[in-house]
Amino acid sequence: MSDDIFSPENIGVGVEDSEEKRIKRLEKIEKRLGRYDKAEKIKHKKNNILMKYFLVATNMIYILAGPILLMLGAYLLLEKFIFKKQQPIVLIIFLIIGAFTGYWSLIKQVRDIK
Repeated sequence: MSDDIFSPENIGVGVEDSEEKRIKRLEKIEKRLGRYDKAEKIKHKKNNILMKYFLVATNMIYILAGPILLMLGAYLLLEKFIFKKQQPIVLIIFLIIGAFTGYWSLIKQVRDIK
């Protein structure tokens, strides 16, 4: 009975073999028609990798710039409603705090990337 054609082991193997054969036949047909090009596939993969790194770099810029802009906005609000005149030392302190928190956030995110 273990040599049964319809056993689960034989059914799975037949499906995988037929799927591989079907893919190979499709590749041959597409090669004949001129639609199959491995160079195009490799180029597409490289573009995907480039896009991934571009998105990561853009995200890092946002992480760095976000806290700095937030602290600049906080200073401008304080200047408008609380301070009587401009306080450049407070602006510098706020920008340094914003840069520090931006780098800290960036370090935390880079540590999480696997």
